[in-house]
Amino acid sequence: MYTRLFLYLLICSSVMFSCKKDKKTLEDHTAFFGGEIINPSTNYIIIFKSSEIIDTVYLDSNNRFKYTFNDFEPGLFSFYDGKESQSFLIQPQDSIMVRVNTVEFDESLVFNGIGEKENNYLMDLFLETEKQEQEILKISQLEPKEFETKLSKIRDAKLEKLSKFNRKHKTTKLFNTYAKANINYNYYYSKEAYPFINYSENEEAIFNKLPSDFFDFRSEIDYNNETLKDYRPYVSFLRFHFNNIALQEHFKHSKDDTYNNQSLDYNLDKLTLIEQKVSDTFIKNRLLYYNMIKFINASKSVDDYDTLLKSFQAKSTNNEQKFKATKLVNSYKLLKPGQIIPDLMVIDKNEDAKHLKDIINKPTIIYFWDTMDRYHLKVSHERAKDLQKKYPEFDIIAISINALSSREQAEILQRNNFNLNNEYHFENVEKAIELLSLKPVNKVFIVDKNAVIVNPKANMFDVMMETELLGLINK
Repeated sequence: MYTRLFLYLLICSSVMFSCKKDKKTLEDHTAFFGGEIINPSTNYIIIFKSSEIIDTVYLDSNNRFKYTFNDFEPGLFSFYDGKESQSFLIQPQDSIMVRVNTVEFDESLVFNGIGEKENNYLMDLFLETEKQEQEILKISQLEPKEFETKLSKIRDAKLEKLSKFNRKHKTTKLFNTYAKANINYNYYYSKEAYPFINYSENEEAIFNKLPSDFFDFRSEIDYNNETLKDYRPYVSFLRFHFNNIALQEHFKHSKDDTYNNQSLDYNLDKLTLIEQKVSDTFIKNRLLYYNMIKFINASKSVDDYDTLLKSFQAKSTNNEQKFKATKLVNSYKLLKPGQIIPDLMVIDKNEDAKHLKDIINKPTIIYFWDTMDRYHLKVSHERAKDLQKKYPEFDIIAISINALSSREQAEILQRNNFNLNNEYHFENVEKAIELLSLKPVNKVFIVDKNAVIVNPKANMFDVMMETELLGLINK
């Protein structure tokens, strides 16, 4: 009897221990994310990672939300509130609350709870880097050695601050990976950008006078860092880095001495270098696709599209991206100067649907904006206002590429102190983006009074655009 009782107790205790262990294992792989959205533009937020939507979480009556991560891979996720997005670091057993006012999104964002210190630190680092952009631009006009000295001081100060933070708080290896990457890859980015944003001479002359050790940091680059593959500082750096090394390669076998992003040979060099240096399939394919699309969006030489497309298709292993690139090339062939702009339906501020061609009655500038790009929204509207004063002979039309109502669009514009005149959004956003090839959003169309395309790739901030406008007026 005692033996049976002992076995019974042993079995019970084993089951209880197993339950506790299973519960702890479950807890070790869960995390909580919640918060409050002040002045929300929608009644939900979207949580995503690597451009893949994880879930849609609805706000309650107090504009609050909560979400539990179960059995997830720790790292950077992002949330999108319908207008803007921001990333956050989530690790097992974190319990993070975020509070944000959409009027001043990044500046108002604060994290609380378990994991708050790391996230607030990364957020402060992001904002600090944004504020230093003008300072970096200013010191980039100095001679190379002086520029290096000042840039290194900025980096060293950030690394020292991080070191103090780590000594004070028990931080994780993953946090340090992101924090150090932010500091180092922004530093690398500024060094890569120096020959492009120093205005003293052309790019080739600047390359030739750089100290021999100026690019020594390149030996530290990890082209295949899976942890950082979606981290903005790392992604931005790789894009600029390949611009740079491709240009250096291009100068070796061409007569060019200045940067021309529409040069076919230069862009072919870039795709070749990406294939040679990057082995991670995801990172390599994304870089190839980004540069392929960038070229198509910039170049006005339609005859070059097929050549670069052929090179891209030979190097990429992503069939979906190959299909999209091919579709884009075919779309652009229909947007050549002399073609009538595609007949899409647009919705005005009164919710009335109109044919795009019908609202064009004289030479017209058409530009686009996206709620996710607040900076472009502001500067494009300010530039449009300036152009309208200078060139009253033109109509200027703004079209949102977001699926929203006229009321929602009006709220966004009024919040940014812009009026609603000549503001539209598409009836069918996906169709419009495809037919007008509206990626990136900073594309501008110039059309004549008959809606015939004069330039499908104008740049509002390029002085050459004004020359083009004057030519059209005097035609």
